[in-house]
Amino acid sequence: MLAKNALVRIISIFIVFILMVSASPINIFAAAKPWDQYTQYLPGQTPIAKRHLRAAWISTVINLDWPSLEARSIENDEERIQRSKDELIEILDRSVEMNMNAVFFQVSPEGDALYKSNIVNWSRYLTGTFGKDPGFDPLAFAIEEAHKRNLELHAWFNPYRVSMYTNEAIVESLNIEKSVFKEHPEWIRTARSRFVVDPGIPDARDWVVGRVMEVVNNYDIDGIHFDDYFYYESYEGELDDKETFRKYNSSQYSNIGDWRRNNTYVLIKELSQKIQITKPWVKFGISPAGVWGNKKDGHTDGSNTNSSLTNYDQSFADTKRWVEEELIDYISPQIYFTFANSRVPYGEISDWWADVVKERNVHLYIGQALYKINDNNDQYFQGNDAVDEFDRQLKFNIMKPEIMGSIMFRFKNFNDAGKQQVVNGMKKNLWATKALVPVMPWKGGQAPDNPTQGKVDSTNQGIKLSWLDNDPNTTYYAVYRMNKGEKIDISSDGSGAYLIGTVRKEQNGLQEFIDKGTIDANKVIYAVTALDRLHNESRELIISTNQSKYFYDVGNQYSWAIDAIDSSYERGIVYGDGKGLFNPGKNTTRGDFILMVVRALELKAEFQDNFSDVPKGVYYYDAIGTARTLGIAKGDGATFNPNGNITREDMMVIMARTLEILDIELEEAGEESLDMYNDASLISDYARQAVASLTKSGLIQGSGDGVKPKHQATRAEIVVVLHRLLQSIDSI
Repeated sequence: MLAKNALVRIISIFIVFILMVSASPINIFAAAKPWDQYTQYLPGQTPIAKRHLRAAWISTVINLDWPSLEARSIENDEERIQRSKDELIEILDRSVEMNMNAVFFQVSPEGDALYKSNIVNWSRYLTGTFGKDPGFDPLAFAIEEAHKRNLELHAWFNPYRVSMYTNEAIVESLNIEKSVFKEHPEWIRTARSRFVVDPGIPDARDWVVGRVMEVVNNYDIDGIHFDDYFYYESYEGELDDKETFRKYNSSQYSNIGDWRRNNTYVLIKELSQKIQITKPWVKFGISPAGVWGNKKDGHTDGSNTNSSLTNYDQSFADTKRWVEEELIDYISPQIYFTFANSRVPYGEISDWWADVVKERNVHLYIGQALYKINDNNDQYFQGNDAVDEFDRQLKFNIMKPEIMGSIMFRFKNFNDAGKQQVVNGMKKNLWATKALVPVMPWKGGQAPDNPTQGKVDSTNQGIKLSWLDNDPNTTYYAVYRMNKGEKIDISSDGSGAYLIGTVRKEQNGLQEFIDKGTIDANKVIYAVTALDRLHNESRELIISTNQSKYFYDVGNQYSWAIDAIDSSYERGIVYGDGKGLFNPGKNTTRGDFILMVVRALELKAEFQDNFSDVPKGVYYYDAIGTARTLGIAKGDGATFNPNGNITREDMMVIMARTLEILDIELEEAGEESLDMYNDASLISDYARQAVASLTKSGLIQGSGDGVKPKHQATRAEIVVVLHRLLQSIDSI
């Protein structure tokens, strides 16, 4: 039994400990989380990105995603074709439903083709028989349907694989005409129980290049895509290519590893150059395994990882060099790991790739392991932890500036029952808004002309928007919707919240989009932009009831000026601020007014002198000099006060002088024409005749019962008067 003093001492120590703990931060015992160091990229609120690639791989090898085994096995050709097409349409519709903007469609999984080819045979995965014509062109169909939905389609090749298996049935099936297995048996090697083409044989490399370029030349694809299957062995040397090394090395490399890496480098470089020359808009990208090289293995510029499968040492693909030399347009490493993975942490390896692409003309898209959800023993790929993990990964991808998108492996997993928690979380949260494909400036392209002549109509289906576009450069349109009174924003990341859809251009002329749902057309405003195939975006066309087509601050309040402002903008008479604002209520300087008049009427005159307060070099110098010579601008003789705001009566005097110069006679008018104005007495003597004549001719109208002669004229008022003047001239 403890002595009394000892017991008191223990209790005292315990009380002090409790007091210390209570005064300490609440998380003093909380274990550090693997993602804590990345909290700056993991905001509490859902980030929005207007531009971010969102995509999935559609695997055709062994019928993983398409077509299904059931479809492939249908004996009736017509039924098989229709079922196959229906399944592909379901995939593409699901892509749109998930707010994706691209798909990666596997077109050559085994030295075969899901397209019409003069080089290789039809894929066995279309009909069950290698070389059998499926009765339709899957790639052509996929491109057509993807583009209808404004999805980019990247043609995905496995460059070297010839078969998934090596059994007798496979060998027998491969022994047919046009099969590389039969026609070039000297190229064939075995690795991981699969037949592959030896990457070190130059003619075999040419065969790969030829297959790819056949698709580039013959199909309207958006990209060419390779996965991680370069040198693919269970152990180094399994490919048994030492004889190839001796034959083709020419003493250039001292070891077989460097020679192998050069073989894959030459393939990528040659394809990069050929694609650029043939169709410079076609993108070229690679999806390697997640790790280039481990720092622990002697790669000083490698990642702090412990991967057993690296690009550099196992696949003999120096993907880092390909990025540094900008041979590819994007790289999408397969980072199929969680933040908590001890060997390859998601944050560590994503950060490493972000540094590699920084300031390079190469996009970084992260390949993500949707397939592992509830099918992997990593705690963070299971249950609610998986929902949180994908939330973190997608937030990280959006917030990290160098990461331009995400690609999910693979498509069928979007429909797997065990993955719906994560899929629904993506759909309702990180992918809840739509996004445009990021622009690759180095690929060229040019923003089309902005659409014109917008119109809005209410229909049984929803609000129908229509507009005109005759720019052949336009590929599709983006449609944004905001509440009236909100600032129109189509350029910030936050503007992705307003993006309600995209629509493919039908052909030149009238275009339409229906905004479905219960929306009051009088309470919203739309902005429509045109984009080329490389996603360069035009300025917006504003479409709404009682709304300027070009300026979102010219709405119902200025309904009397909308037609005049839009017409004057189209004629190049007036401009906004370049950001969608016209500032209709802003007063106009005397210099700006003269500039508008000279520009609108295309007035010209040679002059030697100008007003003393109009210095050479100012933007309105020539306009005021012209107006002074013609007798339109008189000022006080020596000065004009160009920076002073013009009054309504001075505006009318200048307008009357302009008509006189143009030999346009106004009806004679006396003082009685001013009787309609209750402030006629305020009109200056020098302006009374001009105000009377313009009033009688209908070129000006008062405001209420007054003409407000001393008030400073607004931009909207001036444009309306100029518009009426031009209409009267056009009618002569």
